[in-house]
Amino acid sequence: MSPSAPLTWPQFLAMAARAFAPEEYARSAASGAAWDQAGLDAARSAGLLEGLDEAALTGAVTRQDAALLLCNALPEEYTPSFWDQPIDPTALSDWGRMDSLRQEAVAELARRCVIQGKADGSFGYADPLQRCDGAVLLMRVLEQVDNSCRGESQTVTLHILNADTGEALLPDQQVETEVSTYLSSLANGLDVGYYVYDYDRETASYTSTACDSYTLYFRPMTGAEIQEEQFWEKVERGEAAYEDYYKQDFWLNFQGDNARKHILLFGDESKSRFASQEEAAAAMTTVTVPVWQLSGGEKVSSTLTLSVHAALAEDVKEIFAEIYNDPEHFPIHDVGGYAWRGDSATGEHNCGTAIDINANENYQIRDGQVLAGSCWEPGSNAYSISPDSSVVRIFAEHGWSWGGDAWAYSSDDSEGYHDYMHFSYMGE
Repeated sequence: MSPSAPLTWPQFLAMAARAFAPEEYARSAASGAAWDQAGLDAARSAGLLEGLDEAALTGAVTRQDAALLLCNALPEEYTPSFWDQPIDPTALSDWGRMDSLRQEAVAELARRCVIQGKADGSFGYADPLQRCDGAVLLMRVLEQVDNSCRGESQTVTLHILNADTGEALLPDQQVETEVSTYLSSLANGLDVGYYVYDYDRETASYTSTACDSYTLYFRPMTGAEIQEEQFWEKVERGEAAYEDYYKQDFWLNFQGDNARKHILLFGDESKSRFASQEEAAAAMTTVTVPVWQLSGGEKVSSTLTLSVHAALAEDVKEIFAEIYNDPEHFPIHDVGGYAWRGDSATGEHNCGTAIDINANENYQIRDGQVLAGSCWEPGSNAYSISPDSSVVRIFAEHGWSWGGDAWAYSSDDSEGYHDYMHFSYMGE
């Protein structure tokens, strides 16, 4: 893609026209014009070329000429935000080298915080506009155009697809909405059965003046999510009461801590820990689970034994059976479950609701300091658990959280707290 390569005029005009004059661009393209001619025609029709010499629109776009075109695209009204910190354009080292028309454009873009200048203190007025910079500047201007049109009526076409298969869940839907409407709110208004909007596949957050067609992805609901949806259907039919919501079994398969899990584990929705080692030990049982192990570079079938809370014994066996049967055949050489770590310990090993897998190759680390284990090398070390592994996915489907990302913004081990070996039923 070469994001640092210069943007040519045909490329920039096509981008700008599709962003700020999409209808004109579509009409020109529909009449048979090539993409570059359609970009030029639409830009001219929309007044984006005012002040520019069309005969000179060849080769790479300079930053000062890009500023002139983008300024032509700006809406008339602009309300500064309290966090805006515009630069002083006259302080740019090459300010005096631009003509008055381009100075006005740069000044207006600076006032609206579209541009900030270069690291060397200049605007780089005669430098070629890089593709990455052109895309960023264009999106900043488009955001202001959309803000100025917020609330205006807009007709959009929605393509509703299964996130797993790409197949259509519904025929294309034409919807009357408003500019800057969140796509998630449009998704929530659709009846797609037991599917839920997939935010991870979202390519845009809200509708824009630049686009009248959007693809919405829905993933199949998990078993727990289907049970929750069915509960609300019962409430609507008068077959269940809202007060029973937090007592439903689907909570057992949702990640994190909740009252239903407390009842299962401790018999009391307000209790989340055992009071003593004796009480905890009495609630444990030993399970044997199937695993794959490495021997001479080959994966061989084996078993491992661990102690867990008796109420989770069948769930734990199901989890490891699913990991074992998954095509990944993730190798496991050691597991750890229940371990009393003192009366004041806050982790879930005291409860028999935490499991450590391949401890040495999935270290515990806080802000770059290793606390336990030796490494975490997903992709190169077969025993290291990757974020997209079958192990993480299967535990999550059963309502367990992975210490690799449960307490940080991501699984990146360079910052925050991570315990890559650790899976916990209550998310601790």
